[in-house]
Amino acid sequence: MSGTMNGTPDSNGDNLFFNGAVKFQVMSVRIVEEAGQKKHVAYTICVRKEGLNVDPHPAVIERRYSDFLDLFLALRKEFPSLMAGVSFPRKVLIGNFGPVVIESRQKGFELLLGHAAKDEKLNQSSSLAAFLQNAEQREAQSWMMQKRYDLAAPLLENAFRLLNKLYTDRHPYVIIALCRLVACCAADSNESRSGGRAEKFAELALRRFEAVSDADLLRFYIPLLQLCVHLWWSLGKDKQPITNRLEDLKLRGIRVDGLPSLLDAMLEMLNC
Repeated sequence: MSGTMNGTPDSNGDNLFFNGAVKFQVMSVRIVEEAGQKKHVAYTICVRKEGLNVDPHPAVIERRYSDFLDLFLALRKEFPSLMAGVSFPRKVLIGNFGPVVIESRQKGFELLLGHAAKDEKLNQSSSLAAFLQNAEQREAQSWMMQKRYDLAAPLLENAFRLLNKLYTDRHPYVIIALCRLVACCAADSNESRSGGRAEKFAELALRRFEAVSDADLLRFYIPLLQLCVHLWWSLGKDKQPITNRLEDLKLRGIRVDGLPSLLDAMLEMLNC
C-alpha cells in the first residue's frame, strides 16, 4: 500500500494519471477582506503531473499564509533532519500585501510543496495530506449536510484527482477520497446533472479495491458494494456479480448486513 507516484493510466481509458513529477505552481493571488476578520492574501495553487502528455485534469486549491506555515511547522517537527535545509518566508509587520513580499512567498510555497512531494517520508505525512484536502472536505461536508451534493461533488472530485497525483492508485488516502466522491455522486438524485459520475467513479472504485489488502479499508468496501447493487439496479445493469461478491464475503464470516451506508460512513469519518 506504500509508494508515492502513480505511473499507470487509468484503465477506463480516461488517462487521468500518468508518469511524471508533480508540479505545484502558485497561479494567482487575491486579497480577501471578510467582515469581522483581518484581510489576508489567498494563494491559488495549481497541481499537475508533468510528462510527455499534458495533464488533462490539473487540480486547484486555495490556501493562505497560515496554512503553509502550519504545514511547514508540522513537517519540521515530525522530520527535523529532512526539513533542515528548507527555509520558509517570514512574517512581516509592514508591507504584508506588497508585490515583493507576495512574490517571495509564492516561490517559498512552491519550493516547500515540491520538496514535500518528492521526499518519500514527507510525502506520506498526514500533515501534507491534510493540507491538500481538508479545506475542500470541510466545505463539501457542509454542502452534503444540506443535501447539495451537486455542489459538494466537484470539490471532492478535485481532492481525489489531486491526491491521486501524489499517491498510488490504491493508497488509503486515494481510496477513501474516491469512496467519498462515489457516495456523494450517488446521493445526487439528478443523474442527468451528475453526468454519470456516480457510475464512472463507482466502477473505478470497484477496480481499485480488487487489489487492496488493507483490512482497515474493508469497512468502506462492503458499503461500496451495497451502493453499487442499488446503483446498478437503477441503471438497468447486471448487479449479480456484485451481489456474488457480497455473498462470498458473508460466507467468509465477514459482517455484511446492518452496516452504515457508504455516505453515512464517509460523513461519520469527516466528523471524527
